[in-house]
Amino acid sequence: MKEAGIGIRFLSYLLDAILQAVTLGIGWLIWAAIIAGKGQTPAKQMLGLRVIDAQDSSPLGFARMLFMRGIVAGLIAAILVPLTIGIILLMPLWNKRKRNIWDKLSSSVVVVDTSNAWNL
Repeated sequence: MKEAGIGIRFLSYLLDAILQAVTLGIGWLIWAAIIAGKGQTPAKQMLGLRVIDAQDSSPLGFARMLFMRGIVAGLIAAILVPLTIGIILLMPLWNKRKRNIWDKLSSSVVVVDTSNAWNL
């Protein structure tokens, strides 16, 4: 699997934000709850990306997507981003596997999966 580049990952964050705004958050949450067990968010699904476990390459399940990447990593990032004056957001630029803080905390990697390799 090819790791997702910085540009496509940024586009995925932007697209998720737009989808949240357009659906008033409710539609996005329902869509995200349905596909989170496949290692995706709505934008990642639209762009052919998937979040996989860094060790065994299996797609992250619902609990890890919600708790580790969503809640825990979100809270830690909310603290670290202001403390580092946003520099931590540039972490994928110097990380070999293009991982950011929430990838490291959840022990995951975002990959390009346009061919749906896991048949999910």
